Amino acid sequence: MRQFCLSLGLVAALSAPAFSQQEFWVHPYNAFGAEDALTASVNLGDLDGDGDLDGFAVNGRHWVQQDEVYFNNGLGFFRSARDAGPDRGTGYEAALADLDGDGDLDAAIARDLLPVLLLFNDGAGNFDEARETGPIAQARSIAAGDFDGDGDADLVLVQRGEANNYFLNRGDGTFEPAVELPGDYQTIQVAIADLDGDGLQDLVFSNRGGQGLPLYQGLAGGGFSGPVMLGAEFEMEIRAIAVADITGDGHADILAGGMEAQSLLFVNDGSGRFGEPVRFGSDDDVVFGIDTGDFDQDGRLDIAIANAGVENRVYLNRESGFDRVEIAADPVNAYNLSVGDLNADGWPDIVYAVSEGSNYAVINRFEHLAE
Repeated sequence: MRQFCLSLGLVAALSAPAFSQQEFWVHPYNAFGAEDALTASVNLGDLDGDGDLDGFAVNGRHWVQQDEVYFNNGLGFFRSARDAGPDRGTGYEAALADLDGDGDLDAAIARDLLPVLLLFNDGAGNFDEARETGPIAQARSIAAGDFDGDGDADLVLVQRGEANNYFLNRGDGTFEPAVELPGDYQTIQVAIADLDGDGLQDLVFSNRGGQGLPLYQGLAGGGFSGPVMLGAEFEMEIRAIAVADITGDGHADILAGGMEAQSLLFVNDGSGRFGEPVRFGSDDDVVFGIDTGDFDQDGRLDIAIANAGVENRVYLNRESGFDRVEIAADPVNAYNLSVGDLNADGWPDIVYAVSEGSNYAVINRFEHLAE
């Protein structure tokens, strides 16, 4: 197992960029979406079955706007689009998963003060069949996972200031009534992983209220125990959360994005226990989204963040800590991000969702640095 540490001196040194912008290519043709769109997320998946990653943009937040599907031309550019679903709404995020078991990616959309919207894909990226499920909610995000081990995609809905809900799929894209998780928190996002090694999926939520991260352990049959509050002693406002094996020991660690503060890495010991977190990032980060990928292909997962009003950044995972790369010169109000290989070159790229501006994709250029 690779040992992972971060000295206090190196933490302080992370305020200065270590690299120029040549590692990621911001092409002017890779902006997409209307300038006045209030995009809260762009999720990636092969929506039309042609083998490349398309974008599902969820728009509106508190205001009524149309969600959109953006199709990849195979070269990493979103060059065509169509409306997602028959109606406009107050969308925040889509969970892309095969909800009805027909082999293509459907969408479950979290909306503010509306029920969850289920959109069913015809296999070619048309989402004309729609229905609602669950209660009217102050929803902020949604994610899919198999909570009861029956092989289909269940859903967990994240609410701000109200109890979070999960929905068990009957296998055909219809869902059992919503089940409330204990606790009312200022939750914004959720990450799903088997954190304690028991083969069941666990849930960890971001929390803007400063009480820590609510962590629920999966139970056989689809229920959850908890919550255990992780990092409550820091009293941090955290709206972005992700899980990934950052330390390379085979266990899913937890990443919590800081708001005008350094972010936190909670290292998992393999049993779902977490020691003193490692701080990373910059004090001026305002993290609205966080994701991971091995951008430089050195065998370690790196961390990409979406910042609001500050340059978007990637933190390259090194043996002794993290090196910072800034993405583009002009700060934008990035609301979220997704990582995926847009141009099929084997190197992960990044898509940023921008609220009140065009979304954009950046292409990974690490492969060409030695040329």
